[in-house]
Amino acid sequence: MRSRVSSAILFSIAGLVLLCQMGASVAQPVLATGEDADITEEGLHRVDPLIMEAAWIRPDFDLSGYTRVLLMPTAVQFRDVPERGTDARTRSMTEEFPVDEDRKEWMREQWRAAVEARFSQDSQLEGFQGDTSNVLVVQVFLADVVSRIPPYSVVGSIITYVSDPWAASIILELRDASTAQLLARTIDRRNTVGLMDIGEVWHRTEGLLKRWAQVMDERLSQLSELGGRDSTTPEWAR
Repeated sequence: MRSRVSSAILFSIAGLVLLCQMGASVAQPVLATGEDADITEEGLHRVDPLIMEAAWIRPDFDLSGYTRVLLMPTAVQFRDVPERGTDARTRSMTEEFPVDEDRKEWMREQWRAAVEARFSQDSQLEGFQGDTSNVLVVQVFLADVVSRIPPYSVVGSIITYVSDPWAASIILELRDASTAQLLARTIDRRNTVGLMDIGEVWHRTEGLLKRWAQVMDERLSQLSELGGRDSTTPEWAR
Protein backbone atom coordinates (compact mmCIF):
# COMPACT_ATOMS: atom_id res chain seq x y z
CA MET A 1 0.00 0.00 0.00
CA ARG A 2 1.34 3.45 -0.86
CA SER A 3 2.40 5.79 1.89
CA ARG A 4 -0.40 7.93 3.25
CA VAL A 5 1.93 10.79 4.08
CA SER A 6 0.23 13.94 2.83
CA SER A 7 1.02 14.91 -0.75
CA ALA A 8 2.06 18.37 0.44
CA ILE A 9 4.79 16.91 2.64
CA LEU A 10 5.92 14.42 -0.01
CA PHE A 11 6.16 17.29 -2.50
CA SER A 12 8.23 19.23 0.02
CA ILE A 13 10.60 16.31 0.48
CA ALA A 14 11.03 15.95 -3.28
CA GLY A 15 11.87 19.63 -3.57
CA LEU A 16 14.26 19.70 -0.62
CA VAL A 17 16.35 16.52 -0.85
CA LEU A 18 19.80 17.46 -2.14
CA LEU A 19 21.22 13.96 -2.44
CA CYS A 20 20.53 10.90 -4.59
CA GLN A 21 18.95 7.59 -3.46
CA MET A 22 20.83 4.91 -1.30
CA GLY A 23 21.07 1.52 1.04
CA ALA A 24 22.17 -0.45 4.22
CA SER A 25 22.30 -4.03 5.79
CA VAL A 26 20.75 -6.40 8.44
CA ALA A 27 18.77 -5.71 11.65
CA GLN A 28 15.07 -6.59 11.71
CA PRO A 29 12.90 -4.13 13.64
CA VAL A 30 9.13 -4.49 13.84
CA LEU A 31 7.41 -3.12 10.75
CA ALA A 32 3.76 -2.16 10.50
CA THR A 33 1.37 -4.71 9.03
CA GLY A 34 -2.19 -4.68 7.73
CA GLU A 35 -3.69 -1.26 7.03
CA ASP A 36 -0.64 0.47 8.55
CA ALA A 37 1.80 -1.31 6.23
CA ASP A 38 2.65 1.80 4.20
CA ILE A 39 5.50 1.50 1.70
CA THR A 40 6.98 4.62 0.12
CA GLU A 41 8.14 4.97 -3.48
CA GLU A 42 11.73 4.65 -2.22
CA GLY A 43 10.96 1.24 -0.73
CA LEU A 44 10.83 2.35 2.89
CA HIS A 45 8.39 0.43 5.12
CA ARG A 46 6.49 2.07 7.91
CA VAL A 47 7.60 1.21 11.44
CA ASP A 48 4.84 -0.07 13.71
CA PRO A 49 3.18 3.16 15.00
CA LEU A 50 3.29 1.71 18.52
CA ILE A 51 7.08 1.93 18.29
CA MET A 52 7.46 5.19 16.36
CA GLU A 53 4.49 7.29 15.35
CA ALA A 54 5.64 8.32 11.87
CA ALA A 55 8.82 6.55 10.74
CA TRP A 56 9.75 4.62 7.59
CA ILE A 57 12.84 2.40 7.20
CA ARG A 58 14.32 -0.15 4.83
CA PRO A 59 13.38 -3.77 5.61
CA ASP A 60 17.10 -4.54 6.11
CA PHE A 61 17.65 -1.43 8.26
CA ASP A 62 20.97 -1.75 10.12
CA LEU A 63 23.06 1.07 11.60
CA SER A 64 25.52 -1.10 13.52
CA GLY A 65 28.33 -0.60 10.99
CA TYR A 66 28.31 3.21 11.07
CA THR A 67 30.97 4.89 13.20
CA ARG A 68 30.75 8.50 11.98
CA VAL A 69 27.94 10.92 11.15
CA LEU A 70 27.92 13.63 8.49
CA LEU A 71 25.42 16.48 8.95
CA MET A 72 24.19 17.86 5.63
CA PRO A 73 22.83 21.40 5.09
CA THR A 74 19.34 22.02 6.42
CA ALA A 75 16.43 23.45 4.44
CA VAL A 76 13.12 25.17 5.18
CA GLN A 77 10.10 25.07 2.88
CA PHE A 78 7.10 27.34 3.44
CA ARG A 79 3.53 26.63 2.43
CA ASP A 80 2.61 28.72 -0.61
CA VAL A 81 0.12 31.28 0.66
CA PRO A 82 -0.92 33.94 -1.88
CA GLU A 83 -0.56 37.61 -1.04
CA ARG A 84 -3.89 39.30 -0.51
CA GLY A 85 -5.26 42.47 1.00
CA THR A 86 -6.27 42.11 4.65
CA ASP A 87 -8.46 44.35 6.76
CA ALA A 88 -10.01 43.95 10.21
CA ARG A 89 -12.95 41.94 8.82
CA THR A 90 -11.05 39.56 6.54
CA ARG A 91 -8.24 39.10 9.09
CA SER A 92 -10.64 37.36 11.48
CA MET A 93 -11.56 34.89 8.74
CA THR A 94 -7.97 34.25 7.57
CA GLU A 95 -6.03 31.37 9.11
CA GLU A 96 -2.78 31.45 7.13
CA PHE A 97 -0.60 34.38 6.12
CA PRO A 98 2.39 34.65 3.77
CA VAL A 99 5.87 35.15 5.22
CA ASP A 100 7.97 37.84 3.58
CA GLU A 101 11.36 36.94 2.10
CA ASP A 102 13.39 38.60 4.86
CA ARG A 103 11.55 36.61 7.54
CA LYS A 104 11.93 33.41 5.53
CA GLU A 105 15.67 33.93 5.28
CA TRP A 106 15.84 34.69 9.01
CA MET A 107 14.00 31.46 9.83
CA ARG A 108 16.26 29.43 7.53
CA GLU A 109 19.31 30.83 9.29
CA GLN A 110 17.85 30.24 12.76
CA TRP A 111 16.92 26.65 11.85
CA ARG A 112 20.39 25.97 10.47
CA ALA A 113 21.97 27.36 13.64
CA ALA A 114 19.61 25.39 15.90
CA VAL A 115 20.35 22.08 14.15
CA GLU A 116 24.10 22.67 14.03
CA ALA A 117 24.08 23.60 17.71
CA ARG A 118 22.58 20.21 18.59
CA PHE A 119 25.43 18.49 16.76
CA SER A 120 28.22 20.74 18.00
CA GLN A 121 27.46 19.77 21.60
CA ASP A 122 29.61 16.71 20.87
CA SER A 123 33.31 17.65 21.14
CA GLN A 124 34.46 14.46 19.35
CA LEU A 125 34.73 16.01 15.88
CA GLU A 126 36.77 14.23 13.23
CA GLY A 127 37.94 15.99 10.07
CA PHE A 128 36.13 14.65 7.01
CA GLN A 129 38.73 13.74 4.38
CA GLY A 130 36.42 12.30 1.74
CA ASP A 131 36.43 8.71 2.96
CA THR A 132 32.72 7.85 3.08
CA SER A 133 33.04 4.35 4.50
CA ASN A 134 31.08 3.83 7.73
CA VAL A 135 29.59 7.34 7.46
CA LEU A 136 25.89 7.93 8.10
CA VAL A 137 24.47 11.04 6.41
CA VAL A 138 21.91 13.01 8.44
CA GLN A 139 19.70 15.71 6.94
CA VAL A 140 16.93 17.61 8.72
CA PHE A 141 14.23 19.71 7.05
CA LEU A 142 11.38 21.95 8.05
CA ALA A 143 8.60 21.43 5.51
CA ASP A 144 5.15 22.87 4.92
CA VAL A 145 5.77 25.71 7.37
CA VAL A 146 2.55 27.59 8.08
CA SER A 147 2.38 31.08 9.58
CA ARG A 148 -0.74 32.34 11.34
CA ILE A 149 0.91 35.65 12.10
CA PRO A 150 -0.94 38.53 10.38
CA PRO A 151 0.99 41.46 8.96
CA TYR A 152 1.35 44.41 11.30
CA SER A 153 -0.39 46.68 8.78
CA VAL A 154 -3.90 45.21 9.01
CA VAL A 155 -6.17 48.15 8.19
CA GLY A 156 -8.68 49.10 10.89
CA SER A 157 -7.41 46.65 13.50
CA ILE A 158 -5.11 46.75 16.51
CA ILE A 159 -3.69 43.23 16.86
CA THR A 160 -2.11 42.40 20.20
CA TYR A 161 -2.16 38.59 20.30
CA VAL A 162 -1.68 35.78 17.79
CA SER A 163 -3.33 32.40 18.21
CA ASP A 164 -1.34 29.23 17.37
CA PRO A 165 1.29 31.14 15.35
CA TRP A 166 3.27 28.31 13.72
CA ALA A 167 2.95 24.81 12.31
CA ALA A 168 5.60 22.77 10.50
CA SER A 169 6.73 19.24 9.68
CA ILE A 170 10.15 18.20 10.97
CA ILE A 171 11.63 15.67 8.56
CA LEU A 172 14.72 13.62 9.39
CA GLU A 173 16.41 11.51 6.72
CA LEU A 174 19.30 9.05 7.07
CA ARG A 175 21.40 7.98 4.11
CA ASP A 176 24.45 5.86 3.47
CA ALA A 177 27.33 8.16 2.46
CA SER A 178 28.93 5.67 0.06
CA THR A 179 25.81 4.81 -1.94
CA ALA A 180 23.50 7.79 -1.16
CA GLN A 181 20.74 5.25 -0.50
CA LEU A 182 17.86 6.37 1.69
CA LEU A 183 17.77 4.32 4.89
CA ALA A 184 15.12 5.98 7.03
CA ARG A 185 12.76 8.93 7.27
CA THR A 186 10.76 10.32 10.17
CA ILE A 187 8.08 13.01 9.98
CA ASP A 188 6.83 14.94 12.99
CA ARG A 189 4.10 17.57 12.65
CA ARG A 190 4.44 20.30 15.26
CA ASN A 191 1.91 23.05 16.07
CA THR A 192 2.38 25.90 18.50
CA VAL A 193 -0.77 26.13 20.62
CA GLY A 194 -2.08 29.12 22.54
CA LEU A 195 -1.94 32.90 22.45
CA MET A 196 1.28 34.81 21.93
CA ASP A 197 1.90 38.55 22.19
CA ILE A 198 2.49 39.81 18.66
CA GLY A 199 5.33 41.98 19.92
CA GLU A 200 7.16 38.87 21.16
CA VAL A 201 6.23 36.34 18.52
CA TRP A 202 9.41 36.60 16.44
CA HIS A 203 11.67 36.66 19.47
CA ARG A 204 9.98 33.53 20.82
CA THR A 205 10.13 31.86 17.40
CA GLU A 206 13.90 31.54 17.79
CA GLY A 207 13.43 29.48 20.96
CA LEU A 208 10.69 27.46 19.28
CA LEU A 209 13.06 26.45 16.47
CA LYS A 210 15.62 25.31 19.04
CA ARG A 211 13.00 23.07 20.67
CA TRP A 212 12.01 21.67 17.29
CA ALA A 213 15.67 20.83 16.61
CA GLN A 214 15.60 18.61 19.71
CA VAL A 215 13.16 16.33 17.88
CA MET A 216 16.12 15.31 15.72
CA ASP A 217 17.94 13.98 18.79
CA GLU A 218 14.93 11.95 19.89
CA ARG A 219 14.38 10.39 16.48
CA LEU A 220 18.08 9.64 15.95
CA SER A 221 18.15 7.85 19.29
CA GLN A 222 15.07 5.80 18.44
CA LEU A 223 16.37 4.90 14.97
CA SER A 224 19.75 3.95 16.43
CA GLU A 225 18.03 1.54 18.78
CA LEU A 226 15.97 0.07 15.93
CA GLY A 227 19.06 -0.20 13.73
CA GLY A 228 21.18 -2.01 16.32
CA ARG A 229 23.80 0.72 16.76
CA ASP A 230 25.27 0.88 20.26
CA SER A 231 24.33 3.84 22.44
CA THR A 232 27.79 5.44 22.48
CA THR A 233 27.98 8.78 20.71
CA PRO A 234 29.47 8.49 17.19
CA GLU A 235 32.20 10.75 15.89
CA TRP A 236 30.85 13.50 13.65
CA ALA A 237 32.45 13.62 10.21
CA ARG A 238 32.92 16.99 8.54
